[in-house]
Amino acid sequence: MKDFAFFNDTFSISKTSTYHLSILLKPSGIAYTVVDTLRQKCVAIKNNTFQDLKGTSDYLSRISDFLDKDSFLAKNYKSIDFVYSSRKSTLVPLELFDKKLLKSYFTFVHPLDEYEEIHFNRLTKTEAVNIFSIPSDITTLMVNHFPELKFHHQATSFIDNSIIKSESNGHVVGIMVYKMYFDISVCNNGKLFLYNNLDYQNETDFVYHIVNIYQQLKIADTKANMYLSGDIDKSDEKFKLLNKYLRNVWFAKTLDSSNVKYQFKEVPEHYLTNLLNFG
Repeated sequence: MKDFAFFNDTFSISKTSTYHLSILLKPSGIAYTVVDTLRQKCVAIKNNTFQDLKGTSDYLSRISDFLDKDSFLAKNYKSIDFVYSSRKSTLVPLELFDKKLLKSYFTFVHPLDEYEEIHFNRLTKTEAVNIFSIPSDITTLMVNHFPELKFHHQATSFIDNSIIKSESNGHVVGIMVYKMYFDISVCNNGKLFLYNNLDYQNETDFVYHIVNIYQQLKIADTKANMYLSGDIDKSDEKFKLLNKYLRNVWFAKTLDSSNVKYQFKEVPEHYLTNLLNFG
């Protein structure tokens, strides 16, 4: 995703106390959206890609530098959501969930590094809890800048959004694309049938994983709609190859239920749906 920064002509630096800020941190960079909660309108969007990263300390330095230099982030907001993107998360059925067992649930699937913290989100559209980790250096950095922020994992809103989409669209396959991995969900009539997070090296890997899931779940692509979001567009080789094997492939839009108006023609809406659907 290219760097961009756009502000609507209605954006007012003196009214940020009525705005909602959503921040997405991913391995390749950081992005945010600002929604005017009174008008339910997206009034600012920004993306910054970290080029030529040289390890963890450099990554933290880039995040800190971005937060320090962006004057709009220094303002007071009505509410703030922080979305952390990583492959380290796991879903636990709500009926089996016990907060005291967070570490056991997580380490059954993923290793917990020494300086990682475990967090969890209750999904709103299915009876499950998403358990994930965030490096403590990142949580400390974010809380120092935004004491009132709420922590989320990218899969939380992605899954909920996919379920909502399927309530009116039947069989829905959701794909959220990042630089070296992607989320996939399969939903039908408001129910979640599959969620996974897969890595890929190139467009062939990317398409192979998706087509394989269609085959394993016996999904007829003539009856299912796929909605793409994240770091992908029509010029992307992943998109071109995907269209050779599957039909009904669309770019996602902001959910009608979120009521957020998106009017930035310079940036495709699907780049930011995971943030906009928080607003």
